[in-house]
Amino acid sequence: MNVSNQSQRSRFVDDLVYLILESSDHWWPGDLVQLAQVSSAWLGPVRRRLFAFPTVHSFRASTRIARALSDNPSLLSLIRGVELRPMPVHGEHVNSQDRSSVNMILGIDGLQRITLGGLLSVRAERFLHRVIDAHAVSTLHIDGSLMANSISLADCPSLDWDESLAFQFCNLKTLHLNDIELAISHPSLPYQLSLSELHFDHVAFTRGYIAQLLHETPSLLRLRMKSAQTSELDEQIRCVLNSCAVEILEIEVDVEGPFEHRIFDNPSLSVRSLRLSGVRADIDTLNSIGTHCPNLEDLAISGRMITVVSSEWASFIASGHLPRLRSLELPWTTKYYPFGCSAVDGFLQAAALRGIHISSEGCWIP
Repeated sequence: MNVSNQSQRSRFVDDLVYLILESSDHWWPGDLVQLAQVSSAWLGPVRRRLFAFPTVHSFRASTRIARALSDNPSLLSLIRGVELRPMPVHGEHVNSQDRSSVNMILGIDGLQRITLGGLLSVRAERFLHRVIDAHAVSTLHIDGSLMANSISLADCPSLDWDESLAFQFCNLKTLHLNDIELAISHPSLPYQLSLSELHFDHVAFTRGYIAQLLHETPSLLRLRMKSAQTSELDEQIRCVLNSCAVEILEIEVDVEGPFEHRIFDNPSLSVRSLRLSGVRADIDTLNSIGTHCPNLEDLAISGRMITVVSSEWASFIASGHLPRLRSLELPWTTKYYPFGCSAVDGFLQAAALRGIHISSEGCWIP
């Protein structure tokens, strides 16, 4: 065989590098580093993937990244977001070099996505104020889960939100807070946020209301609230619905309790999708939803505490409540009556007459 022909057939096509890297979103950083050493064709694409959203779990790692960026400033343009969750190594203290490295990373221009966790979730506003190009940030996540079990009040994950942060992160689209204490100051100046999604996961409100955080923001695509029990959410949700047009409302509780109908003080005409998980729902719950959310198109209720039986569902649907409803997701097993029995036929027929798609926790029901 001709040696030149064999070498031509075995030559690697550089354009395949991008296809290989894009074939998976779960490359290990160590594997990417090894691939970068294969040839110059791999170096550029691997660098773009490695530095697009670097994740830091220690101050030592933050120092290394800061040093790499200082030694090679061309890497700065590759970074679109950062995930900083540094935790102290046992017996070590955070020094000035550690703090400087975090400040350097938060000072990078053009960061679109920022996650602060670990020690940076403690009085997180301190680090948010160090974000230089905050107008570029569209997604902000404060994750206090690593510090949630701290026995020291000084290490309690927390965020103090005020109007200075609102003006600083004026182009924020998604705000996600979990396992932290949140204090919201009443704004003294009018402002509107560009927010489309708010996610609060086990957030303890120590002062203020979400409605004050939103202030004059007219609408919100999605509000997702998760807590240990409904009593921690009711008033917060009600205030938001009374001041802001929410399109998708998702409520999840760990300890099953009654769904407080009073979160709907007034008709919520903007709500198109309502998802309830872990709440205790009865026929009064359905009537309240039907009265206050007339434009609802998607309703999902999950959990073991649903006391609405098939005949009640059939009557509710046949009555003409929720005239725009097109999708209904329910568990096939409820607290008192299994849903999978002959009595369900009337319910399915009533749904079919109205063109409502029925599913059971992800399973389509013909």
